Amino acid sequence: MSEHVRVVIAGAGRFGALHARVWREAGADLAGVVDLDPARSAAFAETWGAEHHGTDLSEIIVDAEPDIVVIASDETAHTELALAALAAGRHVFMEKPFAMSVEDALGTVDAAQRAGREVIAGHISRFAEPYRAMRQALTAGRIGDLWSLRLRRDFSRQWFEDFGGRVDPVWESCIHDIDVALSFVRRPATRVYASRSEAAGANAPSVVSAIVEFAGGAMATIETAWTIPEGAPQTESGALALPGAIIAEAEAHGSTGVMRQRLQNDGLTVWNNAGSWSPNAFLWPVSGDRVGGAIRAEVEHALGVVRGAHGNTEMPMIEAVWGIAIAEAMTRSLETGAPEVPRNEGRL
Repeated sequence: MSEHVRVVIAGAGRFGALHARVWREAGADLAGVVDLDPARSAAFAETWGAEHHGTDLSEIIVDAEPDIVVIASDETAHTELALAALAAGRHVFMEKPFAMSVEDALGTVDAAQRAGREVIAGHISRFAEPYRAMRQALTAGRIGDLWSLRLRRDFSRQWFEDFGGRVDPVWESCIHDIDVALSFVRRPATRVYASRSEAAGANAPSVVSAIVEFAGGAMATIETAWTIPEGAPQTESGALALPGAIIAEAEAHGSTGVMRQRLQNDGLTVWNNAGSWSPNAFLWPVSGDRVGGAIRAEVEHALGVVRGAHGNTEMPMIEAVWGIAIAEAMTRSLETGAPEVPRNEGRL
C-alpha cells in the first residue's frame, strides 16, 4: 500500500469536517465527500479541498478511488454506508456507534471478512491518554485482578434538547463507557440491567444507570445524565468547540488496589465576561496549527491498518460487536424493567 492513503468522508457535518482536517493533517489525501444534501457536499469539498463530491457513496467511490471511507453520518445510515464501501472493496472507519443492532453489526463484520477489509470503530475514548494510562496500570498489575468498573459520563442539558431525542442517549453517551469497559475487560457481557429516573418524567431517557456483568466475573456500573446546567464550564474546545460540558469519571477496583481519573481537566481554567472554560485536553486539542489528542491517535491507528503496518488491534471488530450487544440489551432492559442477556446470535 502506498503511503498516500485516499479518503472519502461520508457525512458533511461537524464531525465530518473534524475528520477531514485530522486525516489531511495526518498525511492522507481527501479524495471525496458524500452527503445527502448536495449543497452541503459541494461546500464541504470547497472548504476542505476534496476532489469529488456528491450524494451517492457508490458513485463517489468509483470516481475518487479511495482506500478508506470515513463514515461520520447520522447513526441510522452507518450500516448502509459501510456495506456500500465494503462491497466496493474499501476499508471503513466508522464513527460510533458501529451499528444500531447486533444483526447489523454482524452483517457488517461478515461483509468486511468477505471483502478482506477492516472496519475500524471510532471509539475515541479508547485512544484518550487517561484511559490508556489506566489500562497500562492494569496490565502492569498495579491493582491486581480487575473486579469492577465505575464509569460516569454526564452531558449538558441543552444537548439533550438539541439532539438527545435523535436516538436513545444509550447510543450517544453510554456507548462510550460501554467501550471503555470492554477495553479493560476484553470479554463479552453476560447480563445487563438498566434503569432510568422516574422522577425525570418526559426527560427520562436523559438519566440512565446500568449494571453490566462480563464473562469471567468482572462487572461495570455505567451511568449517564444529560443534566449539566448552562452555568457549568465549557469543556469541549480545541478543533471542535461545543458550548456545554462533558463531565466523565472512571474508577477501577482490583484485588490489590483502586485507580480513578476524571476526564475534565482541572489543571487549566479560563474565566471571562462571557463565561468559564475547563478545556478537555485529551480529545482533540490544537497545538500550533495541528489537531492532536485521541482523535489524532485513532486516525493514525486507522492509517496504519490501511497501509498494512499493523492489524486492527486497538479496536477489533468483534469488540465493537460486543459493545452493540451491550447497548442493545441496555435499551431492552430499559423497556422491560428486567435484566437482559445480550444477543450473541450464537457467534460472540
